[in-house]
Amino acid sequence: MSVQVSKIPPSIDNVMQCTLHWRKIIKFKPIASDSASNNRLSMSMAICEENVAEKDISALIRIEGGIADEGKIDIYDAAGFINGLARSINIVTHAFANDEHIRKQAQAAHGSHSFLHSSIKGCFEERIDVVFDAKTVVKIGHSVIANNFWDYLTWCWAIAAGQEYDPTTSFVKKIKQKDEDFVFEMGDALETAMQGLHKSIARDRSMVMYLSRPRVGDVLKLDATSLDYVTTREEQVETGYILGNVTRYSVISDLGRLYSDNDNRIISFRFADSEESRLKGLAIDSMRSKVDGEAGKLHFKVSKVVSAQGVVKRYIVHDILKAT
Repeated sequence: MSVQVSKIPPSIDNVMQCTLHWRKIIKFKPIASDSASNNRLSMSMAICEENVAEKDISALIRIEGGIADEGKIDIYDAAGFINGLARSINIVTHAFANDEHIRKQAQAAHGSHSFLHSSIKGCFEERIDVVFDAKTVVKIGHSVIANNFWDYLTWCWAIAAGQEYDPTTSFVKKIKQKDEDFVFEMGDALETAMQGLHKSIARDRSMVMYLSRPRVGDVLKLDATSLDYVTTREEQVETGYILGNVTRYSVISDLGRLYSDNDNRIISFRFADSEESRLKGLAIDSMRSKVDGEAGKLHFKVSKVVSAQGVVKRYIVHDILKAT
């Protein structure tokens, strides 16, 4: 038999003093090569984490229309929905807690843990609790983490569903300003998870799903239009060349973005062979050339992945040739 003892949450004053103390050390005693400074910083952060409680943030997912109004959905759709929900939450929470590091395989998020409550009787509504650990709470800020996370989650899900959304918090605005392509890479990582989330809507297009913040209300709507955006047709067999340059490429997620002169816009891409080091090297060189003020143009041999709306959603890159 084990007994779990919960810590009494500290007062807001203690949390603020702890956070301010940590920030003061970072500001006035930077971590240079001095091991003593590093030790003092680590000790101060550890003290902060000991005095800060975990942070619980709840979210509601509600499905309306069709048989969902009777408090039920098809069991196969329910399995896809739960899997898609878990992956959609974990991918975003991991990035939020780990400086925008995207894990497209949706393993358990570091810095947080998510829980699903039993269904609410009488309707099809699920409650999810995301619990951020003390380290993440200290890093983001106890008083702002809830608002920041909701803005971050809504932003990521909206873009992944093909909707426009303007961040409202300075935290998310800074991320967008620093790296405009991040949220689109996040959208690519969320694609299959979003397809699962839309399973019931795929069966009955009259159904509508809402992401709701308790005591605030609905913040995002998913419906037949967002279903068509996240649904991709089979990759086209035909290949052809386009001219463009790489604007972003991540060796971690193996996802990238390129500006296509043919389409006159930025489009996501991935390599047909993820082990092709020559192509990855050319992509990185193109990205660096653009940063250095050079053209960085390349000829990409690609096939297309289009959405159910017929829009090119991604290029699969099979080969790259340098532009002359």
